[in-house]
Amino acid sequence: MAVPHYAYLKMKMPGPKGIITIAGDYQKSLACVAASSRLAESLVIAEEKRHFARAVAMASEQPAMPSDPKDAEAHGSFQLAKETKKIALDPTHPERFAVTGAHLDSK
Repeated sequence: MAVPHYAYLKMKMPGPKGIITIAGDYQKSLACVAASSRLAESLVIAEEKRHFARAVAMASEQPAMPSDPKDAEAHGSFQLAKETKKIALDPTHPERFAVTGAHLDSK
């Protein structure tokens, strides 16, 4: 079984004539760390670009909202009921009422 020692960049393992020690190179180790960091960063950026492109595609499928609020009401998906009735909220203030569908239950 090989035993690595990261602080000293050494790895020791049993061999046929005793322990085999393999020494690492600090400069090569730093270069590998820097390269793997750049690779990881580029993979994260690529994934974020995919998510961004998906969000842009979903947003482009949505109909554009008109800048005038009155146009938004005209193009909205909410439709008022044809038959409505007013229900007084407070008998002492007749100007305070709620509008509901005429065919709804009184409960």
